[in-house]
Order: sequence, then C-alpha cells, then structure tokens
Amino acid sequence: MENHSVRNMTKNAQVSRQKFEENTGQLDHTPAISLTVIGCAVVISNALVCILFFRYRTLRTIANTFIVSLAISDLMVATVFLPTYLAKLTVTPYVIAYILFAYLFNFCGITWDRFQAVINPLTYRSRVTRAIVYKILALVWTMPLVLSIIPIFWEYREGIKISADSIYQGFLVTIVMICTILICWAYSRIFRETRRQVKMMIAMSETSFRIEMDNGREKVGPASRTNISTEVKVAKVFALVGGTFGVCWLPLIIINVFGVFGFPELIPEAFLQVSLYSLVGNALADPLIYSFYKSDYRRAFLKFFRSSRNEGQNSLSSARANYDIYNEDSQFTS
Repeated sequence: MENHSVRNMTKNAQVSRQKFEENTGQLDHTPAISLTVIGCAVVISNALVCILFFRYRTLRTIANTFIVSLAISDLMVATVFLPTYLAKLTVTPYVIAYILFAYLFNFCGITWDRFQAVINPLTYRSRVTRAIVYKILALVWTMPLVLSIIPIFWEYREGIKISADSIYQGFLVTIVMICTILICWAYSRIFRETRRQVKMMIAMSETSFRIEMDNGREKVGPASRTNISTEVKVAKVFALVGGTFGVCWLPLIIINVFGVFGFPELIPEAFLQVSLYSLVGNALADPLIYSFYKSDYRRAFLKFFRSSRNEGQNSLSSARANYDIYNEDSQFTS
C-alpha cells in the first residue's frame, strides 16, 4: 500500500510526516494540535452552512445547493482526512484522493452554475433546473469514488504495478490541471461579462436619470438593474472563492507536477507543510466567505444567532419561573 499512485497524489501529507519523524523520532504535537483546532473550526463553520440551508427555505436556491455540496466535502476534510492523517492509517491515500477530487469536482459544479447565471442570464432558469443540478451532483460524488479505487486493480500485480502507478499518477495530475484551467477560463469570462454588465448598468442609470430629469420626475430604477446587480455581487463572491481555491491548491499542484516528472526530492519540507495547511485552510475559508460576502447567507446567519439567543433567554426565563414556583410551593407546604 505504501507505493501505490494514490499515495503519490497526496505525497505532501505523507512525506512531510516521514521526514519529520526521521529527524525527531516522533510526531511533533504542535502540528497535531494546530490541525485539530483548524479541523474543529472547519466542522463548526461548514456544519452551520448546512444547517442554515435546511432550516431556511429562502436559502434553498440552485447556487446554494452547490454550496452545501461543497460544504459537505469540506466537512470530510475535517472529519475523515485529518483523523486518518494524524492517526497514520494506511487507508489515508484512498480517502485523500476521494476527498480531493470530490472538492475539485464540486468546485467545477459551482463554477459551471455561476458561468451559466452570468453569461446566459436569460436562459439560466430554463436550462439549470433542479433535475439537472441533482444529476451533476451525482456525477460530482461518483466520479471521485471511481478515480480513487482504480489502483486496486493492479495493487497486487507486481509485474505492472510500477508502470501503472506512473501512468495513473500522470492521468490524475492531468485531470487536476484540466479542471484548474477550465475554472480559470470560466472565471475570466465571468469577470469580463461582469465588467460589461457594470458598464451597462452605469449607462442605463445615466440615461434613465437624464430622461426623468427632462420629464420633471424623480428617478426610479428599473427592476432589471437589480437582477444584474445581484448577479454581479454573486459573481464577486464566487470569484473570491475561486481565488482562494487557486492559492490554496497551488502548492499541491506544484508538488504533484514535480512528482510526475520524477523530481519529488526537490520539494522542501517546509513547502510540504504549507501544502497541508493550505489544503485544510481552504476548507475553512469557504464558509467564512459565504457568511461575510454572500448576502443571503449573511442574513441567515444573523437571523439564526438572534433566534438562538432569544431561545436561550426564553429557556433561562422559564427556568427561573419554575424555580420561583418551586420555592413558593416549598414555603407553602412548610
């Protein structure tokens, strides 16, 4: 199990730990503690994203459906990847491969949804239906499973194992590179279309203002500008998510490119550690971006915390009332 290609795909986690143990003879507790703290934050934040989605009907949009699917893949990083990594379980390579590709394909799904919403806004609702979204999500979660278990077919066949591992690792890196290029291309198109829409909004505002001033009426903005403005804001949110994705995944991509060309030893240990923390940190960054930059989730967060606080106050008041009634009854009986 130590030499199969899925392990090579996630070499940043494995090699960094091995190098450190060679130098110290034991696993340092500082990375373990820091990763555990980050993992707890990932669980709390992404679980809250899922809870809000299922609690408030207004959040159950197509875009937010992709967000929840991405949050589930983030939760897997904290609840599956981190424990198996810290416990040094041999199943880790398969698990890591599934988690990485589940996140990657989920992000491809989000990018596709935003691309359709911004580039083709007039046909978005008719083309991107819930039935289509559910089919996409089924592929998003099924394809990583197929990709991660492929090495099982040659795991114990020593004659073809080495060559098959090399070909398979190159195949996986090619998939990652293609997905990354497509994501960057899609967001470049989104950025250009967003800029065009902003210019159009400005032109519409100036024209509408001049016409209404000539007629002696107050300015009233058309509803279409509100829809365009909403899509522009949503595009900015997902652009921020895309930028975070690129920054956090770049170390992992670089490591695997070096591995494919046969130069993994050129990667310094510090860079391996950075790739591990960036991968886990990416799972924490997504829900933070949603809560601070996406208006519907921001309102839902505030509503949720206010209702939770009110429920807590009501429970405290009820407990105090019951306590007072108990004291009165005790005095009466005595």
